[in-house]
Amino acid sequence: MKEKLRQQWRQLRCLTILIPLAVTMSAATAGPIDPNNPPEGRFADEWLEIYMAGGKVGYAHSTMARNGDRISTSVMFHIRLGRVDQPVTIETTQSTVETLNARPLSFSSETNMATIKSGQRGTVTGDRVTIINTQLGMEQKSEYAFPKGALMSWGLFREGLIRGSKPGLTYTVDTYSPDLRLDGAVQAVTVVGDWEEISLRGKKIKGQRVTVTLQSPIGEMEMVSWVGKDAMPLKSKLPIPGMGDMILLAANEETALAAFVPPEMFMTSVIKAKKPIDYKKAKRITYHIFGKDAPVSFDDMPETDAQKIIKRSDNAIDITLTRVPHTPASDRRGKPLTTDELREFLGANLIMNVDDPELIKLAKRAADGERDPFALGDKLRVFVTDYITEKNLTIGFATASEVARNKEGDCSEHGVLLAALGRIAGLPSRVAVGLAYVPIFGGGKDIFGYHMWTQFYIDGRWIDFDAALRESDCSPIRIAFATSSLKNAGLADLSLPLLSKIGAIDIDVVKIEN
Repeated sequence: MKEKLRQQWRQLRCLTILIPLAVTMSAATAGPIDPNNPPEGRFADEWLEIYMAGGKVGYAHSTMARNGDRISTSVMFHIRLGRVDQPVTIETTQSTVETLNARPLSFSSETNMATIKSGQRGTVTGDRVTIINTQLGMEQKSEYAFPKGALMSWGLFREGLIRGSKPGLTYTVDTYSPDLRLDGAVQAVTVVGDWEEISLRGKKIKGQRVTVTLQSPIGEMEMVSWVGKDAMPLKSKLPIPGMGDMILLAANEETALAAFVPPEMFMTSVIKAKKPIDYKKAKRITYHIFGKDAPVSFDDMPETDAQKIIKRSDNAIDITLTRVPHTPASDRRGKPLTTDELREFLGANLIMNVDDPELIKLAKRAADGERDPFALGDKLRVFVTDYITEKNLTIGFATASEVARNKEGDCSEHGVLLAALGRIAGLPSRVAVGLAYVPIFGGGKDIFGYHMWTQFYIDGRWIDFDAALRESDCSPIRIAFATSSLKNAGLADLSLPLLSKIGAIDIDVVKIEN
């Protein structure tokens, strides 16, 4: 049930682009910094408090400094979110090095979520960017064309100084954010507004409105900020799907670091089922999924061997989920995957290092000599269900190697460990992410929560196995929004279909067939 938080955190990290941009959109008003010749040393040092769901959840610290012809930037976030009775702490630091005229040279990020640490570093050389992702000592290297003219943190800051702060000013720049897109730029559209009265810690003050919209592959993300006459941010607002608005307030260091209590966030976006489901008996269920308050696109909704689309419209979709029998198919549909295509679902990646000796040892132990693919899938599923002894939400988003050693986690950890053991045992695997029905969770009853599970390619079909919910012969209660081989580090390819739907959809159970 944790995949929702993964997607939300991906959007939180977009603040590392939006905050520096919003901070400086009206900097030219006071004119304290020459965009072509900023002062040596640190020339920007800002602290902010972060609020969500009516409570303080953390703080942010942003700096910029000049050393000769190089500009270094850093943005750090510390956020603590409540998830049922197990809060999770997330820290991330992102930095860039750029030339004085705003050409990106290098960047890096480090994220610490619970016990899981991951990192990314990149180098821009000419028209190419080389990116290395790291987790548990394993590196994944990739290279892309760097988008010509794309800006990063100092470049966005500098652009705001050059453009000025005249009300009504609107302009668009290309920015490079590896959190949003590795192989191209995303557009940042800035609109400078008028001076408005705002409330800041109970006081009425004046601030100039600045709206920055990122138009990225995961949809539009808009931050509205109000800045003061000294060009510094006073207040910012960013909607986070399923979690409401994130509010950032300017503060000094002491206030920003002051103690805070995380509000409950996890249960805010679960979907209440209209009626209970006897999932142990159900063989086929028809669902009607629709946007609640605004149109939601379901164009990216996949079909799987269990999930078939009946009807699709602009704001709704009807699907049927069927329990897939663990017997050879008499009427195979679709073209089987080729040997080359299957390599993606058998190979190693940053999340599943199938060359790890510890995983190889576990796979041999779990398979116990079984050769029948359906029986093997069941043996592996049962093994993972029992092997992860600490069923909790306190882990971040662990790799299979980390789960093999720590033996703890929830659906994400169960999903990636099972998928890795399957690959080692010869079963091509992928993970699915979406919604799953549970009768009781976190004090709620009959809910759909965001979830991850495993699929093995058997007999020309993708078959569901769910170690977290203890099912091999999987009931039709899992609605897939995306599937992935996890070849992209950090599960990034799973983010796109979910972000626009968290907190925005509802579900009707149309028909249950036993």
